[in-house]
Amino acid sequence: MRVHFRADAIFVRQTEDGQQQRVAAYFSTPVYDVDDTQNICLETVAADLSTQVEHWSARGNGFVLDRIIKFVAVISQYRLLQG
Repeated sequence: MRVHFRADAIFVRQTEDGQQQRVAAYFSTPVYDVDDTQNICLETVAADLSTQVEHWSARGNGFVLDRIIKFVAVISQYRLLQG
C-alpha cells in the first residue's frame, strides 16, 4: 500500500483594528510505502505535519493555528512490477 496524509487548517490573527482574520492552509506528508516489513510511524507523520505548520507560521505573518478542519488518510494499493 501507499499512504499519505493531508490536513486542512484554519489560522487566525488579530488586526490592529481588533478584527480577526482567518486564512486556510493545506499540508501534506510524503507518500509512505507500507508492507509486511514496513509500517507507518504515526509519530513521524505528526512530526512532519507539525514542522510544516511551524514553518508556515515562522514567516512572520502573525497567524496561529486555530483548528484542523479536515484530516484525510489517502490509501492506495500498488504492486511493484518485476522486470
